[in-house]
Amino acid sequence: MINSINLKHLPIQDLAVSGLIIFIIATIIANLYNPLLGIIYVFGNILTLTFLSWLYQETWNDPSK
Repeated sequence: MINSINLKHLPIQDLAVSGLIIFIIATIIANLYNPLLGIIYVFGNILTLTFLSWLYQETWNDPSK
């Protein structure tokens, strides 16, 4: 069961930096190889980060940690 995440204490700066890194790498992959590979890379990262978000769920729900 997925618990709700307290978005008030979510580290927005970390999410923005991660998103920027994923965007830059996806753009490089799309330019070097194939645009489809860049799109697959982005969706693969999003699915992986969503699946592994349970690792950080305690920290997001309790900002004192």
